[in-house]
Amino acid sequence: MYHTAKYWPLSDIYMDRNSTSLVQSCKPLYRLAVEAVTSSFANNPRCPNRRAAIEELPLGTRLDLLAEMCDYPSLVEVQLEIVSDPLLVSDFIRHLSGDLTPLVQCFQWLQSVKKSVPIQLFRQYKKLDEEKFRKGSFSRLDYKCGLRIGTFLIETGWTVEAIGILRLARQHTRFGTEEELTVLRQLMRAQTLSGKLINASKTYGCMQMILNNVIWASKFTPEIPDEASKLQSLHDLQVAVFHSFALYHFEDLNFNFSYEYGMQSLNRINKRSPCRLVIDVLRQLVRACLGRRMYSKATFVLELAIGLVVQEYGRKSALYAETLEDLAILMLACNKVSESVEVYSEAQHIYLQLYGSRNLSISHAQGNLAYGLCLQAYVTGRRDAAMLHVAKSVGNYKRILAPDHRMLIQVNRLHATIDLFTFPNSVNTRIEVTLFNHKDIEPFSVRDVCTKLQLIQNK
Repeated sequence: MYHTAKYWPLSDIYMDRNSTSLVQSCKPLYRLAVEAVTSSFANNPRCPNRRAAIEELPLGTRLDLLAEMCDYPSLVEVQLEIVSDPLLVSDFIRHLSGDLTPLVQCFQWLQSVKKSVPIQLFRQYKKLDEEKFRKGSFSRLDYKCGLRIGTFLIETGWTVEAIGILRLARQHTRFGTEEELTVLRQLMRAQTLSGKLINASKTYGCMQMILNNVIWASKFTPEIPDEASKLQSLHDLQVAVFHSFALYHFEDLNFNFSYEYGMQSLNRINKRSPCRLVIDVLRQLVRACLGRRMYSKATFVLELAIGLVVQEYGRKSALYAETLEDLAILMLACNKVSESVEVYSEAQHIYLQLYGSRNLSISHAQGNLAYGLCLQAYVTGRRDAAMLHVAKSVGNYKRILAPDHRMLIQVNRLHATIDLFTFPNSVNTRIEVTLFNHKDIEPFSVRDVCTKLQLIQNK
């Protein structure tokens, strides 16, 4: 078993996971090889050399093999042991960021059998962190390692576990620098999305001071050869920080401040800004616009966000499904109930295709997990009845779920979403806005968004 990797078919060409022609033409053989090795492991779960054999495989093949282990009860422990390695998970995120679906599948499968990978990741990260400070080893365990893992956990819904890892990652940054601000930005996101707004408020204050110091110091930095890239990096960090401020104020139900920071982050976008950051900024601005009843602007901005997602990630990606959930909320806010349900169902179908039927019980959707509850609340027709419904729902979830369960955290965020709606029995509920068909949206680039910024201002 130890020599399995030596004869691994396609190992040379599969080192490049993005190479399409060779891999796709040989995919049946590759798939059979993955299944055969997994089955061999399952039939001999106590094989002492299994871990060593897996470590010899190329990184992409290793991740596919781990995902193939899902639904094998005999392999749960070894799968948990391997996926709980912070350095390995950091490598997966760093080198295979184009498609981390297999990694999400591993997390979901282990969660469904009562094995929490995020908790184990935190414990292992803390253990390695303590050893590094004591022995000076693990040079790869820098702040970027924890930042990658923490960001991944935020984007997949494990926000509470992300907080612990990001706090440890902060200790590896230089005090008062862009490094610390980058980690704090993600830490505040995790705290905000976890409903820990008091802690998020403290992080908010630290970020404001560091941001001012970083910007001030940059004005006196001597010219260096890569000055342009450094300035762009600082510029993108400002965009990201203001986006995080917008998210915090939104969850704190201050839609005016959320909108102001959302527009500040949007106005700082340029053609060199990272696409994912631009998408996040646009999506958050949509929510703030809905909170201020700016339906036309919300519609226009969301159309840009979907176009960006289509171009960079495609219509079968998890991020596309998330933007469809945003569209479902927008439609519900505009009294388009049947259309909203149809779009939301399409988003769930994408999740089903990506993650399998397990996604129905361990939901991956980050922003609108409680859409069904929102819909039920909305159709009551009255705000007071809707809020009572939300309170009862939260109470029911608290009785059956752990305090920091990711489902309960999402349900607790219902209040911010409910406030986006104008209920049918309220006064002035007629909303005149022309919605788009998401299937007809053409791909947009970041450059296209930059050219349309003036149109966004005028909406």
